[in-house]
Amino acid sequence: MRTRAYILLVVLMVAAIGTAEAQHKKRGHQREFDLEVRGGVNMCQIDGDASGNYNKMGFHAGLNTSFPLSDDGSWRFVVELGLTQKGSRINSSSLDRTISLLYVEVPLMLAYDMFDGNKLRAGVGVAPAILASANVKTDGVYDELHSQNYKRMDALPICVSLRYKITDHFGTDVRYYNSMLNIAKENGIGTYRISRSNKGQFNRLVQAGITIDF
Repeated sequence: MRTRAYILLVVLMVAAIGTAEAQHKKRGHQREFDLEVRGGVNMCQIDGDASGNYNKMGFHAGLNTSFPLSDDGSWRFVVELGLTQKGSRINSSSLDRTISLLYVEVPLMLAYDMFDGNKLRAGVGVAPAILASANVKTDGVYDELHSQNYKRMDALPICVSLRYKITDHFGTDVRYYNSMLNIAKENGIGTYRISRSNKGQFNRLVQAGITIDF
């Protein structure tokens, strides 16, 4: 039921964006919606899994739009739908494990455009995500028990974004994600966020990639 409600929320947001875009399409450029495709690499780790390095590589791809919140269009609200791979790589004398978690995510961010041509955009928000697949390998062999130990949602990752447009249509961006809620069903070592009762494992990653604006 939670997954269905989440999908319904995404559909309603997309419908609302389409309606608002139709209402604003005749206004000036700064008042219009924009459209952006982004993709690149992730450098990931999971806090609380006995590994503390960004040594798990992944990927991300997404499509986003933003609409103005201020009259000059500098303050904007960004809505994105994307696919991102999180996880970690544990390689010690006692354990060799790779955790690959593939999520469908919906970043929602407040952004501010700066400089001539809005070349630099800084944003902050949340990026709730639904787990599409989990693949854990221990000593190179698929580990079914640990693969099934991850929750269906990474419900509250905070997200900080910085994008720079090299040309009108091409740019680069970096993002930082940090989950605020435990992503694992059961935990061995574990750490905590916000309060000690919120203990377990938490995704943390840095993204770097390119953007294409239309």
